[in-house]
Amino acid sequence: MRLPCFAMIAIAALTLTQQSFAQRAEIRRTFTLNATQPLQLDVEVPSGVLQILYGRDGEVSITGVGRGAEGVKLDDSFFPGVLTVEQNGNHLSIRHVPNPAYPEKGISIVYRIDVPYRTEVTSRMNRGNQNIAGILGPVRALVGTGDIKASYISRGLQAQVDTGNLDIQVIGERVDAKAGVGNISCSRLPQGVSAETGDGDINLTVVGPSTATIKKGNGRIEVGGARASFVGSTDAGDLHIRSAPHDDWQLNSVSGSVRLELPPAAKFDLEASTDSGDFQFNRDDIVKSGFRLRSLGREGTGGNRINVHTGSGKIAIL
Repeated sequence: MRLPCFAMIAIAALTLTQQSFAQRAEIRRTFTLNATQPLQLDVEVPSGVLQILYGRDGEVSITGVGRGAEGVKLDDSFFPGVLTVEQNGNHLSIRHVPNPAYPEKGISIVYRIDVPYRTEVTSRMNRGNQNIAGILGPVRALVGTGDIKASYISRGLQAQVDTGNLDIQVIGERVDAKAGVGNISCSRLPQGVSAETGDGDINLTVVGPSTATIKKGNGRIEVGGARASFVGSTDAGDLHIRSAPHDDWQLNSVSGSVRLELPPAAKFDLEASTDSGDFQFNRDDIVKSGFRLRSLGREGTGGNRINVHTGSGKIAIL
């Protein structure tokens, strides 16, 4: 007997739904804390997406969703078989334990951990993305391959990726940001940042005393609003600053260009030199000096000192 078309469609839909449920697992757990003490959260998972966000004081809520690739079935025993959570007072440790029954490459997991504001975090991942926001800190976040986004953390931040990007906004204390290969973007860091990438771009906006280093490649440094001292260094990439000098700057590029856009009334003492590059400037307050016009100088203003040097790159003072 042939089934009607709509019956065949219904059976197919039911089969797909059953397969979908078989490829999905969830966990929801809540832990009560001493509301008078800060939470120390330690998370270590191999891969996936990890979100640590402000939720509610006095408790921690853990939500996890796992999805299996084609041929990988998940059920209610998945998270109990791979995830351990240990609580010792206000110290919470979350670990992913390898399980041969669930191949890591065939499963994608999203973790969301809602925490009190007064939370300190140490988080580690081999592959994946982290998003940490809205807490006191300090925070130490590490990723092998993937991205880290951190924002609205009142205390300090250490963020490091081997391969990936860092997006950091509104951190109350000093930031240490490192990428083996990848881009670093930072904004509104009053206590400054130490930003270093092996190969990539660095973008800083409204920062306190800071350093930015690109070790190799064509990566660029862009700075808008340097509120204090600044040290910047690139390899073959350009270095571009748009700001009034509020403290001393030291800028260097091996073969890239350095471009400074300074307010007309800015007070600064300048020492700019290049081994084989050119100068461009349209300011009346800068004089040329040195053999073959390889250096520019401006002294005696009583302002902050700017030192600029390139190997073969162009220096523009505007």
